[in-house]
Amino acid sequence: IVLYLVHPIRPKPNLVIFLVDDLGWGDLGYTGHPTTSSPHVDKLARNGKVFTQFYAGSPVCTPSRATLLTGRHSVRSGMYPSVQFPPSLHGLPLEEVTLAELLKEQGYRTGIVGKWHLGVGP
Repeated sequence: IVLYLVHPIRPKPNLVIFLVDDLGWGDLGYTGHPTTSSPHVDKLARNGKVFTQFYAGSPVCTPSRATLLTGRHSVRSGMYPSVQFPPSLHGLPLEEVTLAELLKEQGYRTGIVGKWHLGVGP
């Protein structure tokens, strides 16, 4: 009981990261767009934390994704300046440590939905 009071067991927060190409600040319902309906995203925004200050690692999808996933500038991971399409043989080096790998070490289950555009590895 004493340990519980000193170090209460709290569930880990759920993390959902949206990386969307060409999405402007006012393009969703929760940011006030007059005609766009985004009820599920709006609910996530209402019930969670929304971080609005972020600098993209690049104006192009592949380098920007690589920067978000590795925390490194895309040039350092070899993911700049080109876009890696699904059949690309070049890709994010397998030795790069990603955010997903770090989260798994902390007991999180991870997944990706949508556009990968980081190739299939070298």
